[in-house]
Amino acid sequence: MKGSHASDQERALKEALLYLADCTLATVSAMAMKKSKSKHEFERQISIAQKACDWIRDLGIDPSGTRAADIVRQQSVKEWASKYC
Repeated sequence: MKGSHASDQERALKEALLYLADCTLATVSAMAMKKSKSKHEFERQISIAQKACDWIRDLGIDPSGTRAADIVRQQSVKEWASKYC
C-alpha cells in the first residue's frame, strides 16, 4: 500500500511539472505574438519555461503530447518562441 501511494505521488508531481511547463509555454507563445510586450516579462517567462523543460529532461519525464516535447528533445525555449514572433 505504501509503495502505491509513493508512485501515485510521483506520477502527480510529474504531471504537475508537465502542466506548469505547458501553461508557461502557452504564455510565452502568446506574448511572442504580441507586437507590444514587456521585454523583461517576456524574457522572465522564457527563463521560467526553460527551467521547467530542463527539469523535465533531467528527471527523464516523457513530455509527449505537450508543448515541451520539442524543447526537451532538441531546442531551447528561446528558439521555440522565435517561431511565434
